[in-house]
Amino acid sequence: MACALLSMMLLGGFTVAAAQALTVTKVEPPSWWSNHSLNPVRLLVRGTNLSGAQVRATRPQTVVSDVRVNARGTYLFANLRISPSALPGDYPLSVESALGKATVPFHLNSPLNARANFQGITNDDVIYLIMTDRFSDGDPTNDQPTGAPPASFDRNNPRAYHGGDFRGVINHLSYLKELGVTAIWLTPWYDNWNGIKTCDRPWCPSTYYHGYHAIDYYAVEDHFGDMNTLRALVEKAHALGLKVIQDQVANHVGSQHPWANDPPLDDWFHGTMQNHQLEKFQNSVLLSPHANQEEVRNTLDGWFSDDMPDMNQDELEVARYEIQNALWWVGATGIDGIRQDTIQYVPRFFIRDLENGLHRQYPRMWMVGEVFERDAAQTAFFIGGHTGWDGIDTKLDSDFDFSLWNVSLAVFTDHLPMRALRDQLKYDALYPDPAKLTTLTNNHDTRRFMSLEGATLEGAMLHTAFMLTVRGRPQLYSGEEIAMEGKDDPDNRRDFPGGFPGDSHNAFLASQRTVREQQMWQWTHSWIKLRHAHPALSRGRLTDLYYDDNVYVFARQWQAETLILAFNRGAREVRINIPARAIGLPDGTRLSPVIGGAELVEVPIPVEKGQTSLLVPPKTAVAYW
Repeated sequence: MACALLSMMLLGGFTVAAAQALTVTKVEPPSWWSNHSLNPVRLLVRGTNLSGAQVRATRPQTVVSDVRVNARGTYLFANLRISPSALPGDYPLSVESALGKATVPFHLNSPLNARANFQGITNDDVIYLIMTDRFSDGDPTNDQPTGAPPASFDRNNPRAYHGGDFRGVINHLSYLKELGVTAIWLTPWYDNWNGIKTCDRPWCPSTYYHGYHAIDYYAVEDHFGDMNTLRALVEKAHALGLKVIQDQVANHVGSQHPWANDPPLDDWFHGTMQNHQLEKFQNSVLLSPHANQEEVRNTLDGWFSDDMPDMNQDELEVARYEIQNALWWVGATGIDGIRQDTIQYVPRFFIRDLENGLHRQYPRMWMVGEVFERDAAQTAFFIGGHTGWDGIDTKLDSDFDFSLWNVSLAVFTDHLPMRALRDQLKYDALYPDPAKLTTLTNNHDTRRFMSLEGATLEGAMLHTAFMLTVRGRPQLYSGEEIAMEGKDDPDNRRDFPGGFPGDSHNAFLASQRTVREQQMWQWTHSWIKLRHAHPALSRGRLTDLYYDDNVYVFARQWQAETLILAFNRGAREVRINIPARAIGLPDGTRLSPVIGGAELVEVPIPVEKGQTSLLVPPKTAVAYW
């Protein structure tokens, strides 16, 4: 009995001592580069009993300074200055106090080839959005990672994981090359919680298959693969001439992130898990210089939902952490662009500082922000190139043009007249350079065109052709090229047919596409090909030539090249007189149709007395050159 009591006392003493020991469990970022524009790098070290600890570098090429530890002793911040002469390798730090000693692992990477990576996105590109989990299952072994409950992987549940992964994207890079796109945007690949959310709401049971609830900003989602596979994807894409865009999320993390219940600082988030305000989505207050601060702070500080802790970029440690994280992913993977989720909900000064940090290290780097607004003025307020009433130029390379997208959907489903396209484009006067906007056919948050009221295949084809020929940088959504259907989330995120075991047909192959799928695919491919062949479509000036309820005709001109785009959604062919002199076409010029109903119109078409007459078939678009 005495021996047992003594054992319990010893065991208890050991347990108490262990609980009070200094430990290190994680460092962010885990690596960096010498000769980087951001130096020193600010490390965030997670552990226990870090209060009062001394931190020192173990190699002379690095120097530690400005150590800061949170009140609970669970996080330590430290600057690490890296000598320009430091070679790639391990540069661990030592953390020591009266409670013990621990090592912080840290590595200096070899830089990637700057000529082959970090290429940026230009108006010559066509972007293709892929929701990784819904594109193709190339590696069934990662469908249910360790610890993931069986119900989290279920193709019959539209909110569960379906198995798409990096290997599936790699397997179909040749398909993307054949289609003609030049850049792929992948939804977030940060590690997300592997569990399954249960509740009494229609959206349960659900998972975070989409990637927007990060639990680790420096880890790869294990359903998708690992860092080596991600690097292979980028390398193989680049070898085929395809660029890669990462979906980043600075605005919020997931509620399963370790920070949620143990934040590095008390003001790391806007509020806490137990006490926070929910977003009321009064987004227009961000634009108005007359808005009251209570509404502004709710829009910037409110949580999208109770399981999305909102990051506080007004805390400089948060802003520094997130800028470093964006830089790390670019440097570690070689990506060419960033899509920044929910960008209007972070402070405008943070957008500016993030862009400055990216451009300083990677001059060609490009970032597009999600300002999901149908108001062109709101879109214009956030794009870079001009100073807002608040004195800030966000430097943001691009916004998505949701306002033009919204009008195009309505026009090509017969809810607005064709002239509405021209009416919307007049708001290009608000932008420093409207060519920098990113136009879109649809995305993973919106109904697919073919599931809109009034949708027809001809309407979808016209919508796609318009977005590929109007000013800006076009973005397609995976499946739009085969006229996929899909209503509101999650129905708009159906699996790409042929990407998964047991699929009834394979739309990656022309021989297995349905008649409708092949018709839409060929149309999309042809207009992308036309865009690549004619710089006027990517860089040229846009001039309105004719517009009424059913027809819209405009020109795109670059240097000596002129293309005329004629859209007729009506049921009858129409003859349109065009003021050729207004766009500098001299008499004697002869125009030929190069795509879209070309077999139905006369060839060639002369310019006489400053005019030309175009015959435009019904329910189609024609490009004249």
